[in-house]
Amino acid sequence: MTINQLQNRTLHLLLTKTKMTANKADLVLAFTDGRSESSSDLLASEADGLIKYLKALDNNGESANTMRRKIIAMCHRINWTKSLGKVDMERLNGWCREKSYLKKNLNDYKYNELPKLVSEFTNVYKYYLQKSF
Repeated sequence: MTINQLQNRTLHLLLTKTKMTANKADLVLAFTDGRSESSSDLLASEADGLIKYLKALDNNGESANTMRRKIIAMCHRINWTKSLGKVDMERLNGWCREKSYLKKNLNDYKYNELPKLVSEFTNVYKYYLQKSF
C-alpha cells in the first residue's frame, strides 16, 4: 500500500516545520532504500518511518538547530564574540572539541546528542555569569 493523503500532508508539513524540504529527495531515497526520490512512491510503512524521523527532529518545535541557537545565544550573553558582535565560533568549537562529552564541533552533534551538550554549556554559561559579578 502506498502513502495515503493524510500521510502525505503530514510529511510535507513536517518537512516544512523542520526546514528539511530541500532534503526531501534524499530522505525519500534513504527511506525507500534507493528505490525512489518521490514521496508519492513511498509505501505506507516507509512514509510512517519518515514521519516518525521528522517528528523526532522536530520534537514539539525544538529542532537540532534550535538547541544550537540556545548555545549560541548563551555565547552572546557571556561575550564569546568577535567583531560585529558575532559569536566566536572558533572558541565555541574549541570548547566543544576539548571539553564537551563527545569532543566534536557544534554542528557535528546530532539531534539526540544536543540536549546533553546544551546542559553542559549551560554550566559554562552560569560559571561565566557568576564570574562577571
